[in-house]
Amino acid sequence: MIKVMIVDDMPIFLEYLRTAIDWEVYGFELCCEARNGQEAYEKALLYKPDIVLSDIMMPYLDGLTLAENLRQLNPEIAVVLITGNSEFEYARKALRLGVVDYIVKPFEKEELILTLLNLQDNINKVLESRTWKEDELYLKREQLLRHLIYAKSIDLKMSESLTQLGLHLTNENSFFAISIEIESNFENIHLSEKAMNWKSVIGNIYDNYMESDIPKYFFTDYEGHVVFINRINEDKELSLEDEDLEHFIQFIKQKLQLDVTIGIGGIYTGLPGIRTSYLESINALSHRFKRGGNKAIKYDMITLEEKTYGFYSAEINEIILKNLHHQNAEKTLAVIDSVFQEADLKGFSSEYRKMINMGLISLLLSYIVKARKNISDVLPQTFRPSSVIYTGTDEEQRIFIKDAYRIVFDYLASHLDTKSGQIAWDAKKFIDSNYNNPEFGMNDLSKKLLINQTYLRRMFKNEMGMTISEYLTKVRMEHAKEMILEGFYKLSAISELVGYRDAGYFSKCFKLYYGVSPSEYQ
Repeated sequence: MIKVMIVDDMPIFLEYLRTAIDWEVYGFELCCEARNGQEAYEKALLYKPDIVLSDIMMPYLDGLTLAENLRQLNPEIAVVLITGNSEFEYARKALRLGVVDYIVKPFEKEELILTLLNLQDNINKVLESRTWKEDELYLKREQLLRHLIYAKSIDLKMSESLTQLGLHLTNENSFFAISIEIESNFENIHLSEKAMNWKSVIGNIYDNYMESDIPKYFFTDYEGHVVFINRINEDKELSLEDEDLEHFIQFIKQKLQLDVTIGIGGIYTGLPGIRTSYLESINALSHRFKRGGNKAIKYDMITLEEKTYGFYSAEINEIILKNLHHQNAEKTLAVIDSVFQEADLKGFSSEYRKMINMGLISLLLSYIVKARKNISDVLPQTFRPSSVIYTGTDEEQRIFIKDAYRIVFDYLASHLDTKSGQIAWDAKKFIDSNYNNPEFGMNDLSKKLLINQTYLRRMFKNEMGMTISEYLTKVRMEHAKEMILEGFYKLSAISELVGYRDAGYFSKCFKLYYGVSPSEYQ
């Protein structure tokens, strides 16, 4: 929602601005108000409004000076000045200073609404671009960190990509991984949703709670664990006390009402050691069924006999997520069946099967949250995974998991019947069919669907959980990755086939998205 600050030294006019229109109906939020220019500037620093509606003649700091100061603070702030007839020349000067518009007193609320709506589309584009850039950096870091734990081999050149994204991890460093499993997200549907949304909070708490001298980078893996890559400084000894871990676990339980179990991997030198330590931390987590949850389990403390577990390929989770996103129920359920068959073929223990099954449920819940749906709306109130997975037979667990996936697919299919759902789905299908067109853009999509661009952007993000530009990039990158792995195409051909005219620019986009260049990915 677009944030608006109103500024006037007359309380009666502030009240008029506050009540003249229903701000939220038009997509605006009154974030703050001020009685003079100085107060307005201070509040702009704090509340970061997108639009400032300000009187011109005010004590301490007039509207013109305020506009000039705000422009220096953030050129993207849209300032609209409210002026009396006698101040008309002031308003004309303001336009030369970069003020986007002015309104002459007295004015009707319709004029105010029209002025705001004229600004809305441009501001939404700026906000979407700003959010996309922030999300893009986060996603790039997360994808690169995931690559470190899932890739079976690490190109030593990856250090350069890590450094570019502010991840100070080199092949000379020593590392250990910590994986945090949120237990309570399986107890009932409401805790489930809370846990999925609190993962970043748990990560931040751990980052601040544990030893501050250890540089840490956290993200979530495909199974929904909060994962920390901890770098050990050469001049520091690792001091990870059991007491500190216990205090952290109890803090989460008391403050967030969530139960967590921590798995801790061993210490290794070099980037390839990150994957080894991560796998050990996951192995340690799998022993919570035997040792009990709500505690920290160190891999080094597990007996040799207990360590004899296998790991099914994490690429399976990528395939499941991709099929979920494309709403392909048949392929998703077939992949899940293959996971069950592999568990039988390799003779996994009961504890490890439970860990896999919990991972499949966590993957599904993560997808629901990422798709901006409420878990309690999608899954029934009787949804109790823990009771089935802890006490049910293998067959009961498998039926339960597949039924849960079917429920989600049915929900998504039924919600395509809503107007916003159908619009988003039509946009998605059009992108899927035209992603390889280098000229493709919002204008094409808007004209095809006969829908206002701002409305289309909003509907798509609400339904799909990502912006249109993010989805277009995702589709292009996924197709490019598949062609690279097939090994039949030259880079220039792949670039053209996924909608990029320039192979160099495509390579740059690919590296930003996956953290490695196309040649390194092969």
